[in-house]
Amino acid sequence: MLACEHALCAECLLRPSDWRYHVDSQEIACPLPSCRTPVATNAQRFVPEPSDDERLVNCPSPGCIKVLVPLALVQGKTAVSCPQCRQQFCSACAQPAHAGSCDDAELQRMDPALRQLMAQQNWKRCPVCRHLCERESGCNFMTCPSEQCKGQTYFCYLCGEILAASDHAAHYEGFEGAIGLRGPFGSLCMNRREPDPSLPTKPPPPRLSVVRGDEEGSIVLRITWGEHRSEPPTIYYRIFLSVPGSDEVRHLSAAARGPHYDVPRHLPKYIRYQAAVVAVNVNGSSPPSDQSEVVHFHPRELEMQKEVAAPQKAKRWTRP
Repeated sequence: MLACEHALCAECLLRPSDWRYHVDSQEIACPLPSCRTPVATNAQRFVPEPSDDERLVNCPSPGCIKVLVPLALVQGKTAVSCPQCRQQFCSACAQPAHAGSCDDAELQRMDPALRQLMAQQNWKRCPVCRHLCERESGCNFMTCPSEQCKGQTYFCYLCGEILAASDHAAHYEGFEGAIGLRGPFGSLCMNRREPDPSLPTKPPPPRLSVVRGDEEGSIVLRITWGEHRSEPPTIYYRIFLSVPGSDEVRHLSAAARGPHYDVPRHLPKYIRYQAAVVAVNVNGSSPPSDQSEVVHFHPRELEMQKEVAAPQKAKRWTRP
C-alpha cells in the first residue's frame, strides 16, 4: 500500500523497473496515470541486499503480500505478524505460526502417505526453498538444485543447517570428537554428536554392459550399481569381477558418487564376465551382492544392445 492508498501486488513491488513512472529524474511515482503521487524514498527499496540482514518472506494468507523480516528473526524461526492481514506466521518456513520445529509442523500438515514415503526414503527439505532433496550418493554436504536455489544453497543432510562452501570439511571435522577424514561421509556433524554405527545393507547385483570407449573402435566394460542407499552413506564399492567356470577374480574398487564404473582398458576382450559388489561406509562393509548376469566382452554386444533397444517395426500385410 502506497502513501496515496493505491495498492500494488507483491510481484510488481519486486519489479519496480516494470512500473516506475518518474516525476523527475530522481523520483518514483505511483504508476496510476490519474495519481502520480511521489513514492517516499524509504518505500522505494523493495528487494533487500545480502548486506541488509533482511529477507522477503511470503505471508501464507492467500493473495497477501511479501513481508520484509530481519534475518535474525528468520534464523531464530520467530513468529511475526503480517502488517496487512495481521496473521501470525513463522518467518523461517512462511507457514502459520506453530510450536516446535518447522519440520515437525510440516509433517503434521502433510498427507500421511507422503510422510511415510519421506521417512522410508530419508528425504530432507532444503532449509531455504523447502524443496524435497534426495541424496542418491556421495557425502552429507548437500547442494540444492532447485529452480529457486540454483545450486547456490548448501546444507547438511544430517542436521539441516545452512552451510557455506568452506564448510565442506569443517562442519564435520572441526569440532571435538570429530572423526577426521571420514567426516563428510560419517554420521557426526557440528550439531549431531550421536554416531550411527550402521553397516551398509546388502546391495543388489550390479549390471554389466559393453559400451563404446573414448578411442575410436574401442569398447569398455561398464558396471552399473543397483539402486542402493545406506546410512551413513556408501563411500565406495569393492568389485569382484570374475570369469565364470574359472578361479580368475579381479579385485577392483570405485567411488559410489557416480551411477557406474568403467573398467580400465587393459581388461582382456572376448571373455565372459560377471561381477558382485560390496558397499563400504565409514563403519565397514556390507555382505556381498549376488552375482550379476554374465556378459560377453565382445564388440558384437554393442550391436545386440542396439537391436534390443530399437523399436520393432510393424509388419505390412498385403492381400494374396
